[in-house]
Amino acid sequence: MRAIAALLVGLAAFWLDPSARAAEYPTRPVALIVAFTPGGPSDVLARILGKKLEQLLGQPFVIENRPGAGGNIAAELAARAAPDGHTLLMGNNSILATNASLYRKVGFDAEKDFAPIALIGSQANILVVNPALPVRSVAELITLARQKPGQLNFASSGYGAAAHLAGELFKTEAHIDIVHVAYKGAAPALQDVIAGHVQMMFGTAASVVGHIRDGLVRPLAVTTLKRTAVPARRADDR
Repeated sequence: MRAIAALLVGLAAFWLDPSARAAEYPTRPVALIVAFTPGGPSDVLARILGKKLEQLLGQPFVIENRPGAGGNIAAELAARAAPDGHTLLMGNNSILATNASLYRKVGFDAEKDFAPIALIGSQANILVVNPALPVRSVAELITLARQKPGQLNFASSGYGAAAHLAGELFKTEAHIDIVHVAYKGAAPALQDVIAGHVQMMFGTAASVVGHIRDGLVRPLAVTTLKRTAVPARRADDR
């Protein structure tokens, strides 16, 4: 599995209307809506991108964090904004694909309400556990989970997020009973894994690598067929 980190999308009416494009853009500050809490990978990417766009276009790009409902709250807010290109959304796989199948009503149409601007990047999810958990491989984790059905929890950045779906797929394929705990972003989810309130999570490489290097979480596997190129080992590891 490969989780799409973010896809910047704009309101379709603006990008498809030649007369709107003819006007100088942007003419005022631009809202860049992020569907998750501050500190997570989507938020970090948005702030880096927003700063660069400010330099290039000469107008402030204001980050608006609107977490909840797997990204649906942020997406609906963006979809209802004036179609003038001054409201942008950091999209991801949940908002643009899976939520339509997971939620009875999402309040927007990802195909009709948005037009893609640019793919910002993609990254692997990494399965990490709290270091206090007595496992050092996926096989050991599966064995422990089978010994303690329903007693191990996995965190995610929200229902329908790649981290949630990865955990559910792992649960199904490994034939284990682990409990999903949803958060409003990767940052609070990861903090609870580090604190030991939840035992594990599938976190994006950007959000967990620093904590792996510091020894705060232990990596067991990546969700891609090949090893990730992101260095995660601590300097004192042998």
